Amino acid sequence: MKKAFFLILNIMLITSFVSCSFSKKIDINGNENTEIINYNGITYNSEYFDCADDDRTLIGHIENGANVYSIGNADPPEFIQIVGSDNSGSFIKEGSKVPTSGTITKALIDPSLRGDNSKYLSSDNELSMLEKITQLTGEPQKFTLDNYYTNGNAFYYVYNNSNVSCNENYGGYIAYKEGNWIYSAPKLEMERGENNTVTITGIVIDDDELIDEMCKTDLVKYIKYK
Repeated sequence: MKKAFFLILNIMLITSFVSCSFSKKIDINGNENTEIINYNGITYNSEYFDCADDDRTLIGHIENGANVYSIGNADPPEFIQIVGSDNSGSFIKEGSKVPTSGTITKALIDPSLRGDNSKYLSSDNELSMLEKITQLTGEPQKFTLDNYYTNGNAFYYVYNNSNVSCNENYGGYIAYKEGNWIYSAPKLEMERGENNTVTITGIVIDDDELIDEMCKTDLVKYIKYK
C-alpha cells in the first residue's frame, strides 16, 4: 500500500514538474508572424530553415501561446523557431547564417513536407551510402512519377554540426519507378505536373549492394516500392 502511495506521489510530482517546465513564459519582442524578434537583448531576423525535431529544445512560450524552440546547444541560440497554432516562424541571430558548405554532418529527409521532421541520416555508414549515391555516373533518363510525395524523397544537407538546413542545401531526389531506383541530382531537370505527378531526369541506381544499404535507412521512408 505504501509503495503504491509513493508511486502515485512521484508521478504527481513529475507531472507537476513537467507541466511547470512547459508553462514557462519568456519575454520576446515579436512573434512567429513578425520579420524581426528580440530575445534576451539579441536581434533575430526571419529566415527560413529546417531542422530535425530532436535538435530542438522547448525553452518556453510567449504571450500569444506559441511555443519557442532553440536549435542546437549554443547559448545564446543562433537559431530559434516559434510555433503557433496557425503559423510558425524561423529566426536567425543577426550576424549568423545557415552553413551551405563544409563537412556534411546530417541529411534531412523531406523536412516540413509531411509535418514529420524526425527522419534523417547522420551515422557514418548512412552518410557514406549517400555519398556513393550522389557520385554515381550514368546516362540521365526521364521518368514520369505518379506522385512526387509517395514515389520519392528529397534530402537536404546539414553542414558543420549546425543542426539546420535550407533550400540551398538540396542534395537531390531519390525515387522508385517500375522496378528502378533513381537518383535525380540538384542540377537535373524536374517538371511538376497535375495532381502531384512529376517528370524527373535521373540516373538509375543499379548497384544491388548500394540499394540494399539504402533500403535499410529512412531515405526510403514514405516511398512506395513494394
